[in-house]
Amino acid sequence: MVRVTTNGFHSLTGKNVRLLRRLSDRVAEVHCTRKSTFLHCIIHQEVLCKNVLDMRHVVDPVVKIVNFIRARGLNHRQFTKLLEDCDSDHSGVPYHTAVRWLSVGKVLRRVWDLKTEILLFLEIKGKDKEFPQLKQSEWLSDLAFAVDLFEYMNELNIKLQGECTGTFAHEMYSIVKAFRVKLKLFSRQLSQNITTHFATLATMAQPMMPNDMYTNIISALDNEFGSRFVDFQKLADELIFCRHRLQLT
Repeated sequence: MVRVTTNGFHSLTGKNVRLLRRLSDRVAEVHCTRKSTFLHCIIHQEVLCKNVLDMRHVVDPVVKIVNFIRARGLNHRQFTKLLEDCDSDHSGVPYHTAVRWLSVGKVLRRVWDLKTEILLFLEIKGKDKEFPQLKQSEWLSDLAFAVDLFEYMNELNIKLQGECTGTFAHEMYSIVKAFRVKLKLFSRQLSQNITTHFATLATMAQPMMPNDMYTNIISALDNEFGSRFVDFQKLADELIFCRHRLQLT
């Protein structure tokens, strides 16, 4: 045995405890020079990478705004009526749930699209001073950046869940590698004030964009992908080596 692949069952997947630890010790007893590789659910690893994103100063106020609108039926009805009066393309704001973190991207997008209507509603309710971020250009720039970045993360997750059904792990990993290439491109372009791939951020005035912070966030995300998928990279390298040997023979 050279490799173990797991999907779910968190109590089994620790490398230092439980089943995987026992398997690793057993392999070491039989073949002292052999090292087992453990591969855990590639989608789960991709979701964990989002933990490195330092965007709480954006997400937390957005969640509070949504909770203020959605928590009480009266507020929700009044806000929905306001959107109707403003001929908005949206009928409300969705809830953010901690269980499904992908909802963060949808919530950020909706709040961005309705930021003018939301600010008007808060002023009507006398709550605008509790959410000063909606009037701060720098925070709005961070929100625009978060909207674009989370949408790219959501797009990656949808590709892994939808297009990769029945495919091999190294084929799924190729999608992750392609995403990392995108991240490097994004970081390089933002460092040069190029917002071609960040359409929402491009709507903000250039002087308001702290590009150093954005490039650092993207670089940290890229590094997190690299560390979490190092075992998958080893698997991909092994398969390339085997294919090369087969071609030679």
